[in-house]
This record gives sequence, C-alpha cells and structure tokens, in this order.
Amino acid sequence: MQNAVAKHYLWAVGEGIEALPSGTLIADRYLLKSSKIVVDTRPELLPEIPSEISDQIAPYLKLFSYRLHIPQVYGVVSPVKGAKNKSIILLEKGPIAPHGETLMPTLTALWSDASAMRQLNWLWQMAQLWQPFSRQAVASSLLDADLLRVQGPFVRLLQLNLDGHNISLAQLGYFWQQWVPTAHPRIQKFLRQLTHQMTAGELRTSTQLIQQLDQALSICGRVYSRRIEIATGTDAGPTRSHNEDACYPNGTPPIRVPLTEPALAVVCDGIGGQEGGEVASSMAIEVLRQQVEQMPLHQANWDPLSLVPKLKRATCIANDVICQRNDDENRQGRERMGTTLVMALAHVHEIYLTHLGDSRAYWISSSGCHQVTVDDDVASRQVRLGCALYRDALQQGASGALIQALGITSSVTLHPTVQRFPLDEDCVFLLCSDGLSDRDRVEQYWETEILPVLHREVDLATVRDRLIEIANTQNGHDNVTIALLYIEVTPKEDADTPKEVSVAPIIPLKDELGDDSSDTNDAEDSSMETEIARPRPVKPAVKKIWFLSLGIAVLLGISGALLYGLGLFNKKPEAQPIATSTNSPSPSPTSTPTPTPIPSPTSTLKLQSLIQLGTPSVNSTPIILFKEFGKIPIKGTVPLGTVFQIQEKQSTPKAGNWVEVKICSTPTPTPPDEQAANGESPEPDSTALPSNPSEPLDLTNIPPLETGDVGWLREEDVNSRMIPNFTPVGKQKGQCTLSVNSNP
Repeated sequence: MQNAVAKHYLWAVGEGIEALPSGTLIADRYLLKSSKIVVDTRPELLPEIPSEISDQIAPYLKLFSYRLHIPQVYGVVSPVKGAKNKSIILLEKGPIAPHGETLMPTLTALWSDASAMRQLNWLWQMAQLWQPFSRQAVASSLLDADLLRVQGPFVRLLQLNLDGHNISLAQLGYFWQQWVPTAHPRIQKFLRQLTHQMTAGELRTSTQLIQQLDQALSICGRVYSRRIEIATGTDAGPTRSHNEDACYPNGTPPIRVPLTEPALAVVCDGIGGQEGGEVASSMAIEVLRQQVEQMPLHQANWDPLSLVPKLKRATCIANDVICQRNDDENRQGRERMGTTLVMALAHVHEIYLTHLGDSRAYWISSSGCHQVTVDDDVASRQVRLGCALYRDALQQGASGALIQALGITSSVTLHPTVQRFPLDEDCVFLLCSDGLSDRDRVEQYWETEILPVLHREVDLATVRDRLIEIANTQNGHDNVTIALLYIEVTPKEDADTPKEVSVAPIIPLKDELGDDSSDTNDAEDSSMETEIARPRPVKPAVKKIWFLSLGIAVLLGISGALLYGLGLFNKKPEAQPIATSTNSPSPSPTSTPTPTPIPSPTSTLKLQSLIQLGTPSVNSTPIILFKEFGKIPIKGTVPLGTVFQIQEKQSTPKAGNWVEVKICSTPTPTPPDEQAANGESPEPDSTALPSNPSEPLDLTNIPPLETGDVGWLREEDVNSRMIPNFTPVGKQKGQCTLSVNSNP
C-alpha cells in the first residue's frame, strides 16, 4: 500500500550510482535527483522484478514485519548487457524527506536536543531490532550512524548492510557510548552504566537490554500526563444489506478516559455472512473486553513482559469461544464464522496493539502517517517467507486472502501479533476495517482529515464521521468500522521524578547466559508454520550429573536424620544477621513448607496518600528504604515518625507487594531523658527487607535520607507500622499535600 511520496522517491543501492551526475535518467525511467535519490517518472508501470531473490534482497523481505523501521524493495534496474556492475536495488518507504530532495536527519544530529524520553525511545527501538537483525545477518546496520535516520519518534534505516562477521551486543554498547556525553542529564548516568554493562558482557541478550530500557522509560514517563479520547463508529455501507462489523466502545459521542484507567478500543470485521460474521465480531469484542477487565492494569502492576502474553492469551480465548460456537452449530468450510481483530490498549506510557487479519492500525503524528500492522494475507506471507517482493506478490492470485482470523480454527494454529510502543508526543491511532483502508484511502486523506486533530482544529467526532463518509463514497464496497484514539502527551508542571534515572543492574540467570537464540519478537511472522515442541533427549553428561546430585541428596538426608536423632537440631537458633518482618513467625523444623502465594495488591494504601510510620523514638532502629523493590541495595534511612507519600505500587510472586514512597517530612527526635520520663522503650523497626536475602545486609554507614527523596518499602511493613488516623498538620514539606490515608 503506497502513499504519493513513496510511489515516486526512491533510494538507489548499487555500484557506481554515486558517480552519476544529478539529472541522469536511469533505464529511461528513474531520474537521479541527488546522490542516490531517484524519482520514478513512470509510477503507473510496474518496476522490474528480480528473477531470483539475492542475498542482498532477502533480509528486506524476511524483515517485512519491521517495515515501520526499514525500507522495502521497490524493484531493480538490471545492468546493461556486457557491463560489470551488478543490479541497482531501488528502495521505497525509506527515510526520504517529504519533498523528496533530501534525507531525513540522522539520529546523531538530533540526539543532543531530544528529551530524555525520546532518547530512550530511540535506543529502545534499536534494542528491539537487534535480535531480528542478527538472525538475518544485518545487525551491523545498527552500528552505522549514517544509516540511522529519525522521523519524529521513529528510528528509520536508510538501507540494510550485510554483516561481514559476527556482531555482538558489546559492539552495540561501544557504538552507543558516543551519545553518552550529550545525553539528557536525567539519563546520562544511566546510559553510562548501561553501555558499561553491554561492553563488559554483563548484558548478554537483547531481552536483558530491553528490560533495562523499559525500566528507564517507565521512570521518565512519570514526567508526562496523558489525556486520551476515543471515538468509534460503524456503518453497513451503501451496498451491504447488513453490518458484520463491530467496535468497542460502542457509542455515538466520544469518551474521555480517566487518567487512572487504561484505554481500550477494538475493531472487528466479521466473516461468514448474515448470522455469522456479525455474531463472531460481537462475541470477540465481548470476550476480549471481559478478559482485559480482569487484567491487573494499574500503573503499579505495569509489566510489559507479562502483559504481551496476556493479550495473546485473551485473543486465543476469544478465538476458542467462537470456534466452539462453530463446532456446536456444525459449521464447516466457508460456513464457519470468524472475524478480524485490531485492538489498542493504552497503558501507562505505552500502547499495545493486538492484531489478526486485515483490519489495520495506523499511527498518525506530526511527522507522518505510518501503517503499524501487517495484513495476515497471502501476499504478506509470501514476502515474509522471502519468496516475492510485496509489489509482485500483490499481482498474484488470491493475494488478499486471509491466512488467519478469529474463530476459524483452534488456537493451536493461531498466532496473534502484539506490538508495543512508548508514547512521548501527541498522536492519533486509527483502527479500521478494510472498508476504509482499501485503495489507500488512509494514506490519501490522513493529512487533510486526521492531522487537524493534533492541531486542535477539529474534534474527534467530526473526523470519525468524515472518514466513514469517505469510505462509503470513495470505496463503498463493504461495511466500514473505525476507532480513533487521540492521545495528548504533556509534561507535568510539578513533575515529581528523580533528577537522575537509576536502574539496578540485571543479574543474569544461568539459562540467560549466551547469545540471543531464545529471544523472540512479537512482530515476527509466526503464522507461516507451526512446530510441535518435542522433548529433547537427555544428554549422557546431564544424566551423570543428575545421578550424582541424587546420591548427594540421599547422603545429606541420611546425615540429617542421624544428627536430628542425636538432638543436635534441638538447640536454640542463634541470632541472625538480619531479621525480616516481625509479623511473620518462623516456621518450626517439623512444619511443612507451603508454596509461596502470588501476591495480590489488595491493600488500602492509595496512590498519592499521606501516611506516617512508627512513633518517633531516639533509640529505635531507623526505617530503611531500598533503591528498587525486592532487591538488596539500600538507598538510606529515615527515623520513625517520618511522613511519606505513596508514589507507586509493584508486586511480583517472588518479591511480594512493595510500595514506592516519597519523604514529606521527618520528625524531631525525642531526647533520651524525656523518652525515659515518658516510659517509652525503644522497639526495633520491622524494616522492609527482601524475602530470603542471599547475603546479610551491611547496616553500617547508611546515609540518612532527606525530604523529597524516594525509596521502596515492603507493603506488609508499611501496614504494620502505619499510624492510624494520621492527619497532617499544616503544609508538609516536599509539596506532599494530597489525600490522607487514615485506614491502615
């Protein structure tokens, strides 16, 4: 699907192209405008298609799912007979400026003036591309500063270069180090640490790299507030007797989503005719809505690595519900009802796009209009298999036939795509059925009809109605359904974030050491083939180790039984270096261990509420705040009686429930003589500590924290030490005057 600019201006790759003067007409068709930029003077004709897919062309095809970042092969120019030069490859949809004469700016050129969020976003996109590029042996393209161009928030590559040798993640770290000195002050220290981890081999996989960048993006995302408005609409169209499409939310007036809630929009295009497609689309939306409502989507539960599979699972559940309905009604072949799906979930600082079929998602910003999803049709599959150029695949029979949709087959063979993107500027996401997207109507009208929303020149309802009118008058062959999400991103005036982003280093697990062979990317086409997982045979060496371990365990068990019989285990336990929460009784030696339950954040602690922990006492153990939830590194201490504000909540099965707190004010300690006169006796603080610390914490030389500092505490310790019915007196320091939590 082409827009006007991409049909004309192309990037030429080949030997000798640099030596040609501007104005040269190549193959009587392509006019050279400037160095390697040509314009197709006869775009109505199909370009020359290569007779076979070369090694240089294949990566562009197999990375078709990443066309938001890489150009696509438009065609080739074969060398004149007898010439020694190779074919010239013409690339479309590359980072060529709209006027077609120059290239978009390099990432390096815009780096120093970009916000911290934008800089992290660019690096995050490169990290996402690292593994798929490595699989296609083009990772060196991410190490060439001249190839890395930017278009607003997007990283765009000018072309792909084949790797001459193995490329490691450490090389990417060395490459990124050039940007550290001019990085935004908020993330400069973080990037210095991150690139050191990469070059030192502490980060071994792109998954670990993405996790680090995810945490930094989450912290930087707190400086922005987001306002989301959603408008949806559906129409049967001028030629159809009934409407098989459905959308959510289903209402005429646009809705504004509260800041504390995630925003959900869904578009489904039914398949199967009357009493089929419309039933399937409605069922899909109902099941998906219920599934999303059951997900823990509070900001404190933000976890992209778990949310992506949850969205895939929800899609599979909706698929099986429709599939079961087909089976119950004994529908076969073309009688089976189904539906396409495109769903957007805006959550915290990101948006998640779930997709099946040929309904699409477009991302419109001030920098341009970008089709984010890739159709699940025969043509796209041929390209991703490396069998054909997209322009050529569209000419083949049944090129638009769907290869997967909801409800047709079992979820065993279903491969929904889930993509996620950080958001750092105003934008509009358009979800639509093919009633609008056919014949490139979105590419044709986005600038005149949708872009004015970002300039606040038109409201969302007017744009929705106008797009439906365009679909009915310019296409008119099908039902049309659209959903518009307008996301406004503005910096907070009282942005309450650390001056510097600090993320704890990842400690690699044993099964994470090595290359990125286990990394996956949601944009990859997993629908081309289905592989049934088979148990791997146990190697002889593994068997020997297993038997040796079993023998040691048996000997230890026998020794333990003998020592227990002699009474050696009946001694009183010695004092431990660090005590965990005093609320948890120590299990007896004969007690049966119970599995650790998954924590549920059901606490009455409210975000932004004020709390006070413990009665001030001069000899009491101070409260210890940690740098990260569930981890050992200590940030500092504060005395009992400190007033905090709840900033964030996090929970994992391993670490438990944690809260991030900001120090609003600290008490004046009571002198020892007054404490004794009042009959007070110091009691130890049940300091929040990680469960089962691997090594004792050194509590000496811990710095005291000041008003405005932020740290983490375990939620159970907060609840056990909270002063009930606490009421702030006057204005608390650190601008912490919001709601008061009086119900511990």
